Amino acid sequence: MRVLLQVLDVGLAIYVWVLVAVMVLYWLIEFGAIDARRRAVTIIRAWLLWFAAPLLRPIRSMLPAFHGVDVSPLVAVLAIMAVRYVIALYVLHKLLP
Repeated sequence: MRVLLQVLDVGLAIYVWVLVAVMVLYWLIEFGAIDARRRAVTIIRAWLLWFAAPLLRPIRSMLPAFHGVDVSPLVAVLAIMAVRYVIALYVLHKLLP
């Protein structure tokens, strides 16, 4: 059980980094720092959004619009971090001998 929770924690940590990459790429495209029409940017963006969309889609449907700024990745990161803290502080702590 403990190993399963640790694997879940690592998976959630990786997913947080994917969401951070989605946020950074979104900001770079919106502020004009990189060109969204470049092939490499298009491929990276498509892959990241394919991986992050299952979590971001329901969050986007619940959140109101913030003047064109997408805050759903930030909300998802905060929620995942809260889940990781609950696992680390309460669940794994109960499993320690």
